[in-house]
Amino acid sequence: MENMSSKMSSTEPGVRLSINLRERCRMHDLNEALDDLRAVIPYAHGGSVRKLSKIATLLLAKNHIIMQAKAIEELSELVSELKKKTSSENFNLDKELSKKGSL
Repeated sequence: MENMSSKMSSTEPGVRLSINLRERCRMHDLNEALDDLRAVIPYAHGGSVRKLSKIATLLLAKNHIIMQAKAIEELSELVSELKKKTSSENFNLDKELSKKGSL
């Protein structure tokens, strides 16, 4: 049975070059995506600030998404409360108007 090193040495150079090229392209795509993500998440940008690492970028993005989700949830609750209050006030106003109209 062949071991891994003999399999690696028997791999054709063209195949190895193709595999390496595919991996380089994958890493370029990943790095480009992380750069795009860094551009849209809030953190201090500038010449004196180091670029965020890959893991720091992902953690910051995750935390930002969680904060945004909580803000949306809080705003939704506030809107619901305001709708209830408004519909209750409108109901009371309609009630008063119908009383005045029947006088």
